[in-house]
Amino acid sequence: MSNTETTPRRTYRERREARAARLRKWAASREAKAAQSASSVQTTTDMIPLGQPILLGHHSQRRAERDRDRIERGMRRTIEHTTKAREFSRRAENIDAAAEHTIYSDDPDAIVKLRARIAERESDRDTIKAYNAACRKGTADPATLPDRLRSDLQASISAWGEIQCPNGRFPAYTLSNLSANIRRDRQRLASLTRG
Repeated sequence: MSNTETTPRRTYRERREARAARLRKWAASREAKAAQSASSVQTTTDMIPLGQPILLGHHSQRRAERDRDRIERGMRRTIEHTTKAREFSRRAENIDAAAEHTIYSDDPDAIVKLRARIAERESDRDTIKAYNAACRKGTADPATLPDRLRSDLQASISAWGEIQCPNGRFPAYTLSNLSANIRRDRQRLASLTRG
């Protein structure tokens, strides 16, 4: 029996979560290396009296120069390990953030989630259309919008001003993008229900 027959295939979500776990493990390893390097630098600097210059021509000159180089290399290693640890942590956080709202096609409940997201986006589109129509009539009230749509509207107005959002309306691209997302989700749903 081959190894592929005994182990079940992992879903894309599980592979992404495993990747995030590996990145966190690498970050922890780099943090430990940074701490070890910083400790080594601290040990070396503790042996040198504060403000002690390198005494040229003195028997301690070579050792002082080696210590100086060792401290410099240690500080460089500490910075490199800390930078890599932060990068690995940031990448793991990005994977986790994306996994919260992403619907992967091999998820067991992908069809249900896609249908719910399509319904939510269609509702948002209808709400935006009605709000923009009320804006043209001069009877719009942003308080009637759901919180997330209201914050999107405020972000658009603050970013684009009255040029893109005349009279406090949603910009035209909002509806186009929303319609394209609905169309893309419907295509994904159709391919999932067929296959």
